[in-house]
Amino acid sequence: MNADNFKINLNQNLWGLLLALLTLGTAEYFRLCTLYWFGIILSSLTSISFVVTLLAYTLNYWKGKMKK
Repeated sequence: MNADNFKINLNQNLWGLLLALLTLGTAEYFRLCTLYWFGIILSSLTSISFVVTLLAYTLNYWKGKMKK
């Protein structure tokens, strides 16, 4: 497998969710209380954003599919 053929294609919501979950995991691993609560809040907000975006993309896809 060549490195040129390997591409990660994620939208901003998924990158934010990944960063929030990494923050949460780091906080749990090192037992950092403030970072833990920041990670909880950040992951909650990015999860909500991800779900809303996923629903919007899905509805848009099905609207286009039904027009054909």
